[in-house]
Amino acid sequence: MANTDNLKKAIAMGESSSEKLWDMWLVTLGSMAWTQEQIENMIRKYLDQRKTAREETTKLVEELMTQAKKNQQQMQKMMQEAVTATLENVDVPNFTYFNDLNKKFEDLNKKVENL
Repeated sequence: MANTDNLKKAIAMGESSSEKLWDMWLVTLGSMAWTQEQIENMIRKYLDQRKTAREETTKLVEELMTQAKKNQQQMQKMMQEAVTATLENVDVPNFTYFNDLNKKFEDLNKKVENL
């Protein structure tokens, strides 16, 4: 009888150990599934942040390009105004001035010839 009791205890202990082993496997698989979900969530958040950053960067670059274009147009307008103002204030000899000067030379030549 002692052998039968020992055999029953050994079988019960084996079943208990087997159940505990399966429980440990289930806990381990559950932990692995939870870890995988957490990693996927982190990657998804990272990708969303990268997408948002890329969109914001694109928007910022477009705004900077627009501002640079406006600045260039303002600079060009200021340069044109400065050149126009400078040319208006400078006495540049024109063709009538040269024609008047030529006429005076002719008149002087005539006077010299008449002397």
